[in-house]
Amino acid sequence: MFDYGFFRFESKEDLYAKAAAFWNPGKVKLWRDAGTDLVIDRREGYFLYDMSGKRLVDLHLNGGTYNFGHRNPELVATLKSALDYFDMGNHWFPSVARAAFAEKLVGTAPGMDYALLGAGGAEAVEIAIKSARFATQRRKIVSIVKGYHGHSGLSVATGDERFSKIFLSDRPDEFSQVPFNDLDALEAVLRKRDVAAFIIETIPATYGFPMPKCRIPDDHMVSCETDAGAPGTTPS
Repeated sequence: MFDYGFFRFESKEDLYAKAAAFWNPGKVKLWRDAGTDLVIDRREGYFLYDMSGKRLVDLHLNGGTYNFGHRNPELVATLKSALDYFDMGNHWFPSVARAAFAEKLVGTAPGMDYALLGAGGAEAVEIAIKSARFATQRRKIVSIVKGYHGHSGLSVATGDERFSKIFLSDRPDEFSQVPFNDLDALEAVLRKRDVAAFIIETIPATYGFPMPKCRIPDDHMVSCETDAGAPGTTPS
């Protein structure tokens, strides 16, 4: 019996069965078929613990989410103390916490005037794309082949076709791709002057971490910084 107070599982197999039934059968099957018998239980610092108690070094860090380690004591204390005074808030009105945080965030990035806050990386990409389209009054977005920027509406359209096509989000008239490290192909697309933004991960993780061989022009570029440990995307 694995008893976590608010919920419990009879065994690891019981957890697998419920994960497949109520969460994501595809991912459960994928990892089990690959022989990766891992169910993440406790986590602390840069370590993960399987339900069986086996300790593992977390080199993935959820793509940069846990650069400060899992359950970092300072971050945990900050979140707990914040809940004594704040909640999720109301998105319609100014907020003392949101204003103070935005001021601190803008202060870390020279050239930034203000911050638009989102719930995650995919929403940050959505905000960046909509901002670029509004500013340029153009629709076209260019990304790299095998890139990944999220699974939401606009963000998944910028990603590799194995993600965009299965959700019927591939729109070649609005979203196009160029090979990574092919500056000539990128310049040929940008030369038409009908592109709202070019989006790229500074660390192309889903692609397999290829090394850049050329400098990318930063005019109307959206830099997806999630895997670099930054909180979302920054249009430049």
